[in-house]
Amino acid sequence: MVVSIERIARLPELRSPIVAGARGAEREIRWVHVSEVEDPTPWLQGGELLLTTGLRLHSGDELAAFVRRLSDAGVAGIGFGIGLEHETVPDEMLREADELGIPLLEIPVDVPYISISEAVSNMLAAERYEAITQAFEAQQALTRAALAGSGETLVHEISRQLRGWAVSTDGSGRPTAAWPNAAAANVSELLPDLMRARHQASPTATAIVADGASTVIHSLTTDGLPRGFLIAGVDRSMGTFERLVLQAAVSLLTLESERTRVLNSRLRRLQADALRQLLRSRKPPFDAGRQIAGWNLDPLELRVAVVAVPNDAAPTALDGLFGALADHELPGVACQVSSDSRGAQLALLVGSDLDLDMLFDAAGLPGSTVIGIGESVAVDELHRGYRTAVNAASIGRLERRRTTRFDELPALQLLLRGEESATVRSFATRVLGPLAAPVTDAKSIELRRTLDAFLSANGHWNEAAASLGVHRHTLKARIGRIHELTGRDPDSAYSRMELWLAVVAEGAIEADD
Repeated sequence: MVVSIERIARLPELRSPIVAGARGAEREIRWVHVSEVEDPTPWLQGGELLLTTGLRLHSGDELAAFVRRLSDAGVAGIGFGIGLEHETVPDEMLREADELGIPLLEIPVDVPYISISEAVSNMLAAERYEAITQAFEAQQALTRAALAGSGETLVHEISRQLRGWAVSTDGSGRPTAAWPNAAAANVSELLPDLMRARHQASPTATAIVADGASTVIHSLTTDGLPRGFLIAGVDRSMGTFERLVLQAAVSLLTLESERTRVLNSRLRRLQADALRQLLRSRKPPFDAGRQIAGWNLDPLELRVAVVAVPNDAAPTALDGLFGALADHELPGVACQVSSDSRGAQLALLVGSDLDLDMLFDAAGLPGSTVIGIGESVAVDELHRGYRTAVNAASIGRLERRRTTRFDELPALQLLLRGEESATVRSFATRVLGPLAAPVTDAKSIELRRTLDAFLSANGHWNEAAASLGVHRHTLKARIGRIHELTGRDPDSAYSRMELWLAVVAEGAIEADD
C-alpha cells in the first residue's frame, strides 16, 4: 500500500490533521524533510513531506509564495508546526494550499518531528517489504509463464500482475505480443519515444504520466543493441511492486528475445548451407522439394536473385535481406555464395510472385549493389534459375544498372538457354581470342579492362576514356590493338555486339563453374 499524506494524517498518535489541500491527500510520500529556510527547493527532489514551523516567514505574501514554491517543486505535502512562531496555520497558507491542491498538515507543538519521520520511515519499510514479497510471488508466476509458453503467454502474465496492459515489440517497434489484444494499438502513439530509445547506448526506461495513468517503456537490450521493447500501462501511479515486476519482466523478455535470436541465427545458418548446396547441384536431391516446402515456399514456383555487394558489406546486407523477409512476414532463404576480389555474391530464394523491388528497398542494401533476378523455375531446375540470375547480374554490372531481370534479356536467353557450358565457352574463346579469360600478363589485363570499359560506355570514346583515366588517343591505340588480337573492331556496332555477348557469356560460365 502506498504511503500517502492521508495515511499519515490518520495516525492517532501524530494528531496532525489535513487542514487544507485535501484533494491531494492521496499523494505518495517518498521521504520526510525538515527545513526552516525561506526557499528549500534546491534541496528537494519531489515527493517529500516537508516539515517546517515558518520561523523565517512572517508576511502573508511570504507564506503564500512559500507554498507555491513547494508545490512547483513537487513535494507530496507540507507539515506546518504551530505553537512556536505561529499559533495557528496562517490563512494565506490555507488559501494557497486549497487552490493548488497541495495537502497541508497542522502539527501540534508537542508532536516531535522525529516521530513523523519514524512513522513515514516505518511505513515505507513495511510497504517495500510487502511489495518485495508480492513481487517475488509475481516473479515466480512470470518465470513459470516464460518456461511454459511463448512470448504471448509471458506478456499476458505481465498484464495480469500489473492489473493493466502490456505489449512487447521487436527492435523496429512492431508489436509481437499484446494483452489485451487491443493494447497493440497504443504502440503507434508511442513510436517517437521508441525511436529515441533505439539510439540510446544503454538500456533505457521512459515513464509517461498523464491523467492519473502511467505508461512505461523499457528497452530489451543485448550486446548494446535494442532487440525490442516492453511497453506497459496502468490506470494509476506505479509503485515499488509495479517497478519490481517490470524489472523481472524485462529480464525474462530479454532472455526470451536472445534465445529466439540465437535459434533464428542457427536456423538461418542451416538454411543458408542447404541453399548453397541446392544452387550448386545440377541435379537436386530427391527430397529437395520437401525441404523447400518446409521453408513455406512452393517447389513449383521459385525465383533466385543474385545480390552483388562489396565484401565488407556482405554480413550487413545478408542481415538486411533476412530482416526484410521477417518484417513483411514473407518466406524466403538467403545465403552468401562466394567472395573474391570483385566483391561478395549473395543469393536469395523466394516465391516467383514476390515483389522483389519492395523487398530490396526494405533491406537497405548499399548503393553499389548489383542485383540479378533469374527466371521462374521449379525445384528440379533450381540450378538453371540461379545461373540465369548470375547472367542478369553480369549484364547489370556491365550496364551499370542496379537491377536486371533475365526475363527482359531475350538475346542472352537465345545464347545461354539450353546450351552446354562447353559450347558457350567455345563461343567466348572464339570471339575474344587472346583476351579470353583467364588473362595473366599485365598488357592483356590492361587491354581486357579497356574492352570492358569501352563496351560499358556503349562505344562512346570520351566516356570510356574518362572511366579508365586515360587520354582519348591512348584509348584509340588500345582499341586498335584489341582489333588486331580479336579480329573484331570494337568501333563496329556488330563486332561490339559479338564482343559484348562473349564477355557476358564468359562471366556466366565463370559463375556457373
